[in-house]
Amino acid sequence: MTVNGLHIDVERKSIKHIHLSVYPPDGRVHVSAPLRYADAALEQFVLQKWAWIEQKRQLMASFEHPTQRRYVSGEEHWFRGAKYRLKVNRQTSGAHIIYISGDYIVACVRPTTTPQGVARALAAWHKSQLAPLLARLVAKWQPVLGVSLADFDVRQMSRRWGSCSTAKRTALFNADLAKVSVDCVEMVVVHELLHLVERNHSPRFYRLMDAHLPAWRTLKTKLNQFPIHH
Repeated sequence: MTVNGLHIDVERKSIKHIHLSVYPPDGRVHVSAPLRYADAALEQFVLQKWAWIEQKRQLMASFEHPTQRRYVSGEEHWFRGAKYRLKVNRQTSGAHIIYISGDYIVACVRPTTTPQGVARALAAWHKSQLAPLLARLVAKWQPVLGVSLADFDVRQMSRRWGSCSTAKRTALFNADLAKVSVDCVEMVVVHELLHLVERNHSPRFYRLMDAHLPAWRTLKTKLNQFPIHH
């Protein structure tokens, strides 16, 4: 849908109310709407909120966002909701090693390693740190929710933080969750596990989220506003 020359992402769900969001870094506008809403009604809703949308988009435009990662020493990177400086150390031999030292994420790589190679090493390290955290959170919440997940995997995803296959009882989690705070990761885990109880985003699904994780809306906003840059 296009309103005043601006593209609006529209997602229709089995929900009662319209939800409007503006996401960084580029001010993307997303509307979740009940199934019954026609395009004309959604356009009118967006127009009524236009001043708020413009305010949010202007605020995001004022932030400085790096256009492309260079994976060199001194660059800012995130891990578990905290900002670190990258320190690239060149070594003569051995496997790539990534670790945290004070305010730095240290990447020990070979002298010939390219920036793309540093990026791959850092991505692998993020995944290795995220997977055990996800395993602990899944183990924590399965008995609480009365569900059993057969398996989960971590992958790079461009538009979702997680997804769940109710038929296979498997879940996928975005590798970028390694960069956000643990409470946000936990919210995503609870969300995906609850799809084993309620497949769709129905009113019952949101009632279950409210019952088990009352702060989930605040955490979702925090997660979607997190300044992650690839």
